[in-house]
Amino acid sequence: MSLRLASRRLALSGPSPVRPSPIPKSSSTAQIRTKWSVNIFKGWGKSGSKDSSAKAPTDATSELDDPKKRAAFLERNMHGSVSDNIFQDEIDAAKPSAESEAPQQQEQKTRENMAMVTDPDPRSRIRWQRRKVIQMVRSNGAISKEERIKASERQLLHRSHFMPTSVKKLVMLSRQIAGKPVDEAISQMQWSKKKMAAEVKYYLEEARDLAIAQRGMGLGKVNGEVLEKPRKILTKDGKWIEVTDPTRMYVAQSWVGRGPWRGKEIDYKGRGRMGIIQHPSTSFTVLLKEEKTRIREYEEREAKKAAKGPWVHLPNRRVHGQRPYYSW
Repeated sequence: MSLRLASRRLALSGPSPVRPSPIPKSSSTAQIRTKWSVNIFKGWGKSGSKDSSAKAPTDATSELDDPKKRAAFLERNMHGSVSDNIFQDEIDAAKPSAESEAPQQQEQKTRENMAMVTDPDPRSRIRWQRRKVIQMVRSNGAISKEERIKASERQLLHRSHFMPTSVKKLVMLSRQIAGKPVDEAISQMQWSKKKMAAEVKYYLEEARDLAIAQRGMGLGKVNGEVLEKPRKILTKDGKWIEVTDPTRMYVAQSWVGRGPWRGKEIDYKGRGRMGIIQHPSTSFTVLLKEEKTRIREYEEREAKKAAKGPWVHLPNRRVHGQRPYYSW
């Protein structure tokens, strides 16, 4: 059973659909619901209304295309509120002030996002700078030996993730590459039969790439810092080496660290007994330096040896720490 009998009668009743008849203003069906109904049906049924009926759709569409006129129409028909309509984005985009402020706001937003990375804690940075200025004023501009070395020599400390092996196994590879140039250490790990040698080789290559990209290490041939004559120096291990490129990287130190247990397993034994097998994890750390450091250390050792006088059996100095009794 349909409840829309009145609407059906109104829809069926009326003149023939060949030509639309004028809609009386007093009729209940002449309800203005949209903007198009005002302009399109405005001149129908009147004499000489061809021009007005032809121009009405174009005027309506042009007024809808214009954001300013649309905003005025929406404000007039929505009681002065245009914040929730679907054309708000186009209305805001049509404002000249928004176009000029958009690049500035985007640049400001980019600067703020970059500041979160480059300067995450500005108050701490200001305190640190203030403390350093106070230290420099107190020392009258003098810098210590450690600060001078850090300013002139570069290094990189790189630590790996925890690897599924034990300290006892990984420490042998760590000792194998200590003191060697980076390229030679990578070659040692490439031809090693140990299982973790591939992992150590990967972290050595990663440390080398980071040292080149972040610290600018190992670029002596590119920057023209190669020595004219090879320099022969003695290392701490008692080996003589020739240095041509003072920026060549070498493994200054390498060590391993114990990590958390990866898991447990039951170790079945005889006579119904059992034990627990714990699977360890170990990290690998490497410290890369340039050959400038080894040259400086060799020169310091030679200068200290030259400044030292001849050995005297009974030097002329006060004897202290003597025991008044026999130690046996």
